[in-house]
Amino acid sequence: MSHPTNPTAQGRDFGSTPYRWYVLITLTAIYTLNFIDRALLSVLAQPVISTFGLTDTEFGFLAGPPFALFYALMGIPIALAADRYNRVTIIAVCIAIWSLMTALCGFATGFLFLLIARVGVAIGEAGSTPPSNSLIGDYYRASARARALAIFSTGVMLGNTLAYLVGGPLGQMSDESVKAVLGIFGLAQLPEWAGWGADYGWRFAFIALGVPGVIFAFIVWLTVREPPRGYADASDQPKTERTGIS
Repeated sequence: MSHPTNPTAQGRDFGSTPYRWYVLITLTAIYTLNFIDRALLSVLAQPVISTFGLTDTEFGFLAGPPFALFYALMGIPIALAADRYNRVTIIAVCIAIWSLMTALCGFATGFLFLLIARVGVAIGEAGSTPPSNSLIGDYYRASARARALAIFSTGVMLGNTLAYLVGGPLGQMSDESVKAVLGIFGLAQLPEWAGWGADYGWRFAFIALGVPGVIFAFIVWLTVREPPRGYADASDQPKTERTGIS
């Protein structure tokens, strides 16, 4: 039984080994952030319920059906877009959307505001996983793809864990501590301007875990390269890489 010797027929990895690791770690970090922001509302359930006087039914609705519905509905058209357009741009835009909406949760004035912000988080997060999986498929040949996807999937566990390890302590910060941290950025009066009243901690947690995602979106857009579609798939045709960061 003969075996193919042409490396192109077996598929090729895209970019240098260090750069592929950078991209994979970056995509995994995005997936981790996705689940941190997704789980954060559940982590901060007690202060959110207390602030707005929500019933268990209201909070259950807030945390469940609308998010799941919009996540499912938007995932399909965004995945279709990822099959046609630049996947890196789609990922960057979606990170920015869900991160901004996560931060906006910290400025919620009531149930409806928080509901709309959470729907925004769902829409943004729906556009993260499909293009990320597609990118990994074009960065890694078939023989290395399962391992790369396994590493990527650790973002689920890491995100859920960090949501509690980081979100919990942030949500428990005293009003004085929150103002002190905001003061470092010249925003000590933000709670008064935004009409937070009391119990700043949970609001600060949403902002602190939302804003960095916007910065992350720009990093992804500027440093992650869009590989040719099907680049790592087996082919008898020669393939070329675009020049750029590697």
